[in-house]
Amino acid sequence: MTKISIAFLLLFFSMSSMGQSLDDINKLMDIRQFREAKKAIDAFMAEPKNSAKSDGWYYKGRIYNSLSYDTTILPSEAYDLKLQAFEAFKKTQQLDAKDLRLKVEGYMSYLDIYSSLFDLGAKFYNEKEFEKAFKSFSNALEVKDFILKRQYTYADVKLYPLDTALVLNTAISAMQAKNDAGTETYYRKLTDANVAGDAYLEVYEFLADYYNKKEDSVNLQGILDKGKIYYPKNDYWTSLELDNIRKKGDQALLFTKYEEMMAQNPSNFMIPYNYAIELFNSIYGHDAKPVDEKGSKAKLTTILKAAIANDKGIDATVLMTKHLYNVSSDLSIDATKVKGVKPEDVKKKADLVALTKAQMDEFLQYAKIASAHYDALPTMKPVQRATYQELLTNMSEIYNYKKDPKSAAEIDKKKAAL
Repeated sequence: MTKISIAFLLLFFSMSSMGQSLDDINKLMDIRQFREAKKAIDAFMAEPKNSAKSDGWYYKGRIYNSLSYDTTILPSEAYDLKLQAFEAFKKTQQLDAKDLRLKVEGYMSYLDIYSSLFDLGAKFYNEKEFEKAFKSFSNALEVKDFILKRQYTYADVKLYPLDTALVLNTAISAMQAKNDAGTETYYRKLTDANVAGDAYLEVYEFLADYYNKKEDSVNLQGILDKGKIYYPKNDYWTSLELDNIRKKGDQALLFTKYEEMMAQNPSNFMIPYNYAIELFNSIYGHDAKPVDEKGSKAKLTTILKAAIANDKGIDATVLMTKHLYNVSSDLSIDATKVKGVKPEDVKKKADLVALTKAQMDEFLQYAKIASAHYDALPTMKPVQRATYQELLTNMSEIYNYKKDPKSAAEIDKKKAAL
């Protein structure tokens, strides 16, 4: 019986001592002496017996969070105080099975830390301290997710599993801090949730570029597939797909992909135009000619017509003039190589000459359109002037071949005036 009484008294004095100490700390809080309160709670928590109980952790969380609002401290110190307050409150709940203190306050301390970390992130961002902004925003998300996991609710505030604005702020801060891995992590939260709209186009483009540079073909294809669904008019997806095929060096596969994309996007300009450039270079840009050179040239004419139909500028038309000039030149050369006098030779030569003239006439149709475009320009950039000079030179040669010196002279005069 005596032993029990002594044990009871020891326990009573121990609790009384702890309570008195916390009462003193609480008084410092009441008069808003939070720096002194912090020193006192730190000393109090340095005692192993005190750190094993929930009350001290709760006071630490309250004091640290309150001190974080002191206008005399730096934002970076406020950030550290808030994170330590968050950990202190979680420790309180671990040690208090009944969860009395935080339950009584309606878990408002967590909501306060969440919103103030968000505000700090905005402050850091405006001050161009992007890495600190990233950390503040990402920790705000962590606190928010903690609240939702515990199913805490608040009368005036509704928290959502996916806070798109906060996730976007976090990712953009990471991007500004040159933290590509961090940007990927938070942008991916948006794309995994299929968030789309004009404001999120950059999200999908960034991820596509990120995975492309990482040579992560699986994730790249996943983003490209979504990008084509949500932003079907954006040429960036097809450009990346084609670049990856081009890297493999399989020209047949590349051309097949272009054909597939043209069928899927009949009103698109860039797909047939880029296809035409690839095909043009394969025909005229190398010493080695395609196996079916004649078929390739006919295909290029068809592809260029598709590009011209969707071209709001003049680029495809100019490329058509280059192509048709080369076609007619090659045909005229082939005609001069026919030296025989047999009927079949004479016929072959005549057919080649007729084809040459037909291609020249088609060339002139497009050349006149391109020429009118350049004539209408108030000024020309050096590259435009050089392109126009080349076009006029080719037109003059064609008119001379067709024995039309008057038209050739007009073209030469125009060229001299450039």
